Amino acid sequence: MPSKAEILSACGRVADIRAAGESETAGSSLDNAGCFDSLNAHLGALLAALENGKTERSAIKLLHELAGDLAEGHYSGLMLKRVELPTLSRPIELFLTPAVFSPELWGRTFAEGLLKSKEQFHGKKIVEVGTGSGWISILLLLVTDVREILGLDLNPVACLLARLNTWLNGTTEDGEYILTKAGEPIVKAFRVETSDLLGCVLERGEMFDHIVGCIPQVLHPNPVPDQESTTGGEPRSAKELYDLSNYCFEQGILEDRFGLPLIARALEQSQLCLNAGGRVTLVLGGRPGRQAIEGMFDRRGYDCQLVWMRRIQQADDTDLASLVELEREHGIRFHFFMARDSAESVAAETAVKLLQNGRTIYHDLLVYQAVTRFEPEVFSFVRNLTSMHLNSFRKELDFSRLGDERVSFLSRLSQSMLLAKTIPYPHERGDRPLRQLIADYLKSFCYYPATVERIFVGPNRAELASLIFKMTAESGDRLLLSDSLLSVYGQAARASSLDVVVGNDDLSELSALDDLMAPRLIFIAPRQLNNPSPIYLQAIIKQAEAHPERIYVIDDSENFLISSELGSNMTLRLAGSDPLPPNMVFLYGLIKNRISRDLELSFLVNAPAAWMEGLEIGAELSYSRICHSTQLLYQWLFEDLMTFPFPEVVHLPGRLTGNAGETGEGGRAILPPLSSLTKKLARHPVFAPKPVDPEASGMIRLDYGEFETAVPDILVKGLFKGFLVEGESEAQADQLPHIVAERVCAYLRHTRHVQIERQRVVLGQGVFPLFGALIQAFKVKLGRAPLVAVPDGSYGPLYPMLEYYGAEILPVKTSAERAFVLSTKDLVFSRKPDLLWLTQPNNPSGIFMDSERLRSVLELCHRQNIYVFADEIFFLLSDHRLGKWTPASLSVGSHMGGPFADKLFVADGISKSFAAGGLRLGFVVTPDEEWSRLMARTISAPPTAYLRAWDALYSSFLQKAPHNMMDLSQSFSEVESYLMDRRKELGAKRESLTNLLSQYGLSDGVDTPYRGGLFLLARLGDKHEQLAREAQLLTNPSDWGRTKDMVRMCFCLTDQRFDEAMRRLREFLAGQK
Repeated sequence: MPSKAEILSACGRVADIRAAGESETAGSSLDNAGCFDSLNAHLGALLAALENGKTERSAIKLLHELAGDLAEGHYSGLMLKRVELPTLSRPIELFLTPAVFSPELWGRTFAEGLLKSKEQFHGKKIVEVGTGSGWISILLLLVTDVREILGLDLNPVACLLARLNTWLNGTTEDGEYILTKAGEPIVKAFRVETSDLLGCVLERGEMFDHIVGCIPQVLHPNPVPDQESTTGGEPRSAKELYDLSNYCFEQGILEDRFGLPLIARALEQSQLCLNAGGRVTLVLGGRPGRQAIEGMFDRRGYDCQLVWMRRIQQADDTDLASLVELEREHGIRFHFFMARDSAESVAAETAVKLLQNGRTIYHDLLVYQAVTRFEPEVFSFVRNLTSMHLNSFRKELDFSRLGDERVSFLSRLSQSMLLAKTIPYPHERGDRPLRQLIADYLKSFCYYPATVERIFVGPNRAELASLIFKMTAESGDRLLLSDSLLSVYGQAARASSLDVVVGNDDLSELSALDDLMAPRLIFIAPRQLNNPSPIYLQAIIKQAEAHPERIYVIDDSENFLISSELGSNMTLRLAGSDPLPPNMVFLYGLIKNRISRDLELSFLVNAPAAWMEGLEIGAELSYSRICHSTQLLYQWLFEDLMTFPFPEVVHLPGRLTGNAGETGEGGRAILPPLSSLTKKLARHPVFAPKPVDPEASGMIRLDYGEFETAVPDILVKGLFKGFLVEGESEAQADQLPHIVAERVCAYLRHTRHVQIERQRVVLGQGVFPLFGALIQAFKVKLGRAPLVAVPDGSYGPLYPMLEYYGAEILPVKTSAERAFVLSTKDLVFSRKPDLLWLTQPNNPSGIFMDSERLRSVLELCHRQNIYVFADEIFFLLSDHRLGKWTPASLSVGSHMGGPFADKLFVADGISKSFAAGGLRLGFVVTPDEEWSRLMARTISAPPTAYLRAWDALYSSFLQKAPHNMMDLSQSFSEVESYLMDRRKELGAKRESLTNLLSQYGLSDGVDTPYRGGLFLLARLGDKHEQLAREAQLLTNPSDWGRTKDMVRMCFCLTDQRFDEAMRRLREFLAGQK
């Protein structure tokens, strides 16, 4: 323990050097820093003695003696300051050095704001950010019932002095402890740590009830943050340490321009360590203006309240030049005052000139208290972001327009992503948990006896109607449509070549039209269902019963609410009381969610069991799947209602289930038959029954090309942001598809080395709807069904998909010896096709056509006036040994700017390369704008939330960041690293599987480095069923993709599942010897 003399001597040495003032040399500055460090070392040793039980009492005596000497003498290296307060019998005494903020008007104003409501601290655990000398915390311990306080400061000398001041004010000269008002020793109730804002608290996960603080809000005149002294690692000078309490540095956020970045960051961190009901109280200089300050709170999800303010003189030691620069750069204005009672403010530039002319200027001090809006959900969301290591994303988030439903969804979505950062494909009819919830909801709240097997969930109403049109009607059949539904179903009806008769919305007149026009399909939304009664429902039932050869679809979407209110969904409640005819179906579009206006799902009620297979086939070939995140949204909405404490459940009489009621006496069908197209497609090998139940426990699906891996962080952040920024104007939302199309162009410029105009890009909800739109565009252009050349060894569902949309297929024979990779030798046609369909890399073999062969194929087609469509959805997933990126020369897209461009279509998206199949985002680049317009007519753009996620991902390929909160090089590096890691993982699995197959002579036998995708071919065509039954390994059979004697095996599994699949395959093959 140092002596008092040693401490005072060290103070004197610091004082002597400081007296040299501006005449200091570089050497004397180093000496000064060294002496200052020596003083701090002595003070540190004194603190250590205070905190050692053996030396505590003698150290306390020395501490008080030192305070007495400093009170009587003048030592500029260390001084004693007394703060008189009317509520205290004796002043608070504080050790201070030139490195530590003195409690002047800032501190006093802050104390007044805090003590205005002392009862708020009763029994609370508090953290003070920027504790400085510690006097605010000591004051709170003396005059409020606060339980304990942790003081934090970036300045280590401030922490040292705060701890000494705790002992000085928490003990008597004879060594007795002074107690807090709550009855605890002050020296035990106040802890102090060195920390950058709340960093140390976050590291150990400590929680608090209240966070208070005085945080710098003037940008440092030297804008380079320096962790060490400018003297090259020597101890910091007193001035450098003092500046830590006076200045801040830019954080790359909006608040930089107002000098508020450090406070904004503290607000974000606070939500990670506040207990339920926690508060934040901060003192701020009012120079940015109340609007800017309150906007900062608002953007971070806080409701703030001004609880105290004073106008004070601007300190002479603060450099305001940075504020002048901010005013000039951003066109903003700071607020200073020429007099204490001025009603109008002047800008920073004027304030600096006034100071230069010896005038005094003033600014407001504001004490704000804030609580988090929708606290449980916001706390959950931001803490989930932290757990996913996405803290840097906080600076891009704006909670100001966040409603309770949306933040609740984000909380749950982030929790889901935390558990598994994947976006998988849902089931064709919607995942069972969602369908079960809908069925349970209908039973519990609508008294309709639904079963999960009879619930089919599709995307929007038009998509679901399109499935019904294709499944139940032939080309030219008549459709009766309510006038109010024309905008919903008109385009889908025209695309299905139906004869549309549009009625009005009156039930009786619609029935008259039905009798007169004898349509095959009736899609109606009678206005009488706005106020339904048994009479109206019975009228519809009788009309359907009178015409069993027709399909009646009642669209009651406008009257459906996911609600437990007594009067909601009355049509369904009435429908539950009487048997419905099997040809009468209710269609409900979920069109009233308040989270995201264009996220829609739809479902059918009373759909015949005989429809389910046809609906699944149509779903697989058209929109493919509903969106995973949309499904989660509605699943959680229904889930919330199903956890309602006492939903009224009634016991209902037996109703139609399964196939009951769909046949008449003697088995005579009374349900209208399915279309000839549906019957034909149901017999296609792609939809053939599998040899085993694919959902059986233990089954490993090597027939399913879903990439079972995490999506990149940048896509997760984009998805969250997509839901946060909802609420923009329609004009802004309308621009978003154009923005994303521009991002697609940037993506193609990097990955295909080609410049594409935005107008040639068509966006879709996955690539499958784009496939259909392409065929329909060809039908319009040609005035007939297009003839599409499809090589053997193509993606299985491609064949029925082309038939589904009315194309004629021209088979192209390819060689098994080349693993069915196309060659110009194969392109000898009996009839000239309109379009050649390619996959690059080939699906199912995973082999790329090399650049020379690709060019020769394109040249031949161009010469013969044949269009080429290339599905390149797997393009980026080439073998990693081909380079950092898949060589652009392997892409058909690389030729979209050359002589073949007028005959080329290229499809790509994020479902495979970025493992985001459940987001349903894809695009096609067409030869020209006219083709784009034709395709866009028949599909809808993805929802805005998902477009924003796409925007975030593809913005990484821009040459210039779209906003200053995006670090473009970091984003691109993240995407590049993600893809390389995935390619290496897939390459290792491809190699392991190929080596095993080669041991038994079962690989494709092709020697090429140009491999990619998620799959390969194996010569196991005759073992497909045996492999499934004995090893529970399901593959795509040879007739699936027309790959004679070869099956497709997908290896895009998790490591654990892949290893298990390899073990089973190894044992199976060994047993075949």
